[in-house]
Amino acid sequence: MLAQCVAAVDTLQWSFWLAGKALENIRVGKLYRAECDSFDDFVWQRWNMRKAQANKLIRTWRIAEAVFELLSNEVAPIGAAKRKPTPLSANAEKALKALNQAQVWELVPVADTWNVDAAVLVYRTAVEVDGVNVTAKVLNGAVAALPEGDFDADEVAEYVRDYLGSLEEQDDDEDVDVASRAEKAVAYTWVRRLAKKDHAAAARYLDALQEQIDKCRADLIPQQQVAPADPPTSEEAEAPAA
Repeated sequence: MLAQCVAAVDTLQWSFWLAGKALENIRVGKLYRAECDSFDDFVWQRWNMRKAQANKLIRTWRIAEAVFELLSNEVAPIGAAKRKPTPLSANAEKALKALNQAQVWELVPVADTWNVDAAVLVYRTAVEVDGVNVTAKVLNGAVAALPEGDFDADEVAEYVRDYLGSLEEQDDDEDVDVASRAEKAVAYTWVRRLAKKDHAAAARYLDALQEQIDKCRADLIPQQQVAPADPPTSEEAEAPAA
């Protein structure tokens, strides 16, 4: 079993999730004991791998395996029957070729907060959006934009799509669809669900949102300068009030 795990780690450059799974087996089963006193010493002596790197591989392998299975099944679906193309299948091959540890690492906070399925949903939603080059940086931003609280698949997917939509570059400022961007800035569907559960909480959220809008207006948009009025003439100053 140790030999199999070592072989898996040796293929780290192309299957890092197998390496992470193997490392976890080595650590949990204490398979290193024949060669070293500790897991940390074993990975360092065997691969010059530090503890932090080994732990990173272990924390990512479940997500990476699930993502790989998702993409590979879209590229080469199980079964002979052809399936109708989907947004995921259209971009799966490109995503599979680009899949790397840095991307998966950005999904770890999602798995830690909710579960692996939630992390895969974030990744899948990003891949499904046409014209988006899914990178670690893009996933980092998408994860940072996610809402807090209980997991809601529709809500998470909506937040990811809204974030990716905000990344669209505008060649000319005059072409910016202000109304559309304003609509995307407010998570209307989420606020509506929140209002049904807790009307007061929804009101507090909108109040906080308005405070941010007022702050942006004050900080970024100069106040219109009002020209001072001309001083009154002597006749106007001496004229009795009506």
